[in-house]
Amino acid sequence: MNFSKLMKLAVLGSAFMTMSSQATLVTKTFDNGDSLADFSVDRAAPAGFQIINNELVMSIDGSTFGTGPSAFYDTQGMKIDTTGSNFVSVDMYIDSAWSNSERFAGMWGVGKNDANDISSYPILEFQGPGVTDPSAGLAIWDNAWVDLSTLFNLDEFNTIAYKAANNGVQYFVNGTMVYSETASGTSSFGDIILNAKNDGNSFDVRYDNLTYGVVSEPGAIALLGLGMFAMGLRRRKS
Repeated sequence: MNFSKLMKLAVLGSAFMTMSSQATLVTKTFDNGDSLADFSVDRAAPAGFQIINNELVMSIDGSTFGTGPSAFYDTQGMKIDTTGSNFVSVDMYIDSAWSNSERFAGMWGVGKNDANDISSYPILEFQGPGVTDPSAGLAIWDNAWVDLSTLFNLDEFNTIAYKAANNGVQYFVNGTMVYSETASGTSSFGDIILNAKNDGNSFDVRYDNLTYGVVSEPGAIALLGLGMFAMGLRRRKS
C-alpha cells in the first residue's frame, strides 16, 4: 500500500473513532490483489476494469463506439450494490487530456426512497467544454443537466460525493457542496455506477477510495473535511 493511501486511511480511521456512533462506512482502496467481484456490468462493459498500481483503472476503447444495439450502450461502466447507504464518495483523477467536447467519466447513483423505489439518478461526471456548458467541468444531473462545477483540479485526484439528506440529494466536489435538491424523496442509494461515455476516443479513468455507508449530517461534513485533508497529502506525495 502506498504512502498516500496509508495517510488517507489513518485520517479516515481517526474520523471513525470520533464519529463511531454516527458512521458505518466501507472503503474500497483498490490495492493490488483486491477482488472486484462485487462489481457487475451496467449497460455495457468497458474495455478494461482492473486494479493497476493500487488504483482502479477503467479503460474505454474508442474503436467499439457505436457497436452496441443503440447509443444507450455507448455509456459503459460497472456498478456496485450500496443498499442502505446515505453517503457515497470516490476519488477520480481528472486528466488534462480530457479536452474534447464530449462526456468523459464520473459517478452515477441510483437513489431510493423510503419505500425502496427508485427516486433519483444523481450524476457527477466530467464533461469537456461545450457539451452542456461553455466551460469544462463536473456536470450535475437532477432529472436534467442543471449545473456545472469548476471546483476541480486537473491532473489530480478529486473527491466527488453524494449525501441523501432533507428528502433529497446533496452533491459535493472536493468537500464543497455544489448542488442540492429536496424534492426527489431520496433517502438512500441502492447502487453506485462508475462509468464513462464512449464517443469514439480511447482513454483511461483512474478511481480510488470508493466509500459508502451511513453517516449522520455532522458525520458527513466531518468525513468530507478529513477526506480533503488526506487528498492534500496525496497531491503533495503523488
